[in-house]
Amino acid sequence: MSAKAKTDAVSTALKQLTYLSAALKAPRIVESAARLADHARDAGWTHEEYLAAVLDREVAARNASGAQLRIRGAGFPARKSLEEFDWDAQPAVRQQIAALASGGFLTEARNVVLLGPPGTGKTHLATGLGIAAAGHGHRVLFATATDWVTRLTEAHRAGR
Repeated sequence: MSAKAKTDAVSTALKQLTYLSAALKAPRIVESAARLADHARDAGWTHEEYLAAVLDREVAARNASGAQLRIRGAGFPARKSLEEFDWDAQPAVRQQIAALASGGFLTEARNVVLLGPPGTGKTHLATGLGIAAAGHGHRVLFATATDWVTRLTEAHRAGR
């Protein structure tokens, strides 16, 4: 195949990839495919390995994007991760929080209640757990105890 024919074939394939990825609502496929193509050729990947790598990038990007949307929609007062927490100030809860961050309590449909005096990091830990849960694919909604009391009072007044 001549160099021009090869260039035309690649151009046609990229146009088709652009169309197909838009139809699948997966626009990052074009970017990943273009970025990985040369690497795949140089490394001698099979077609299946190349396709798997492209799709893996799309799934990873989609998961990350979904997590960011869930975090934005949660209504956290500030974004604070568990990694940012000052464990020296609350060393006793480190193992419990690490266990909760795995998300097991969510699959078991169990509640977590954080109690303590002001300034002990309850909001930070709740936010960190919420962000971790969003990263695991769960929808999250942040509310303080005061928010719940207000909601319940209004629901009671309305007879709900």
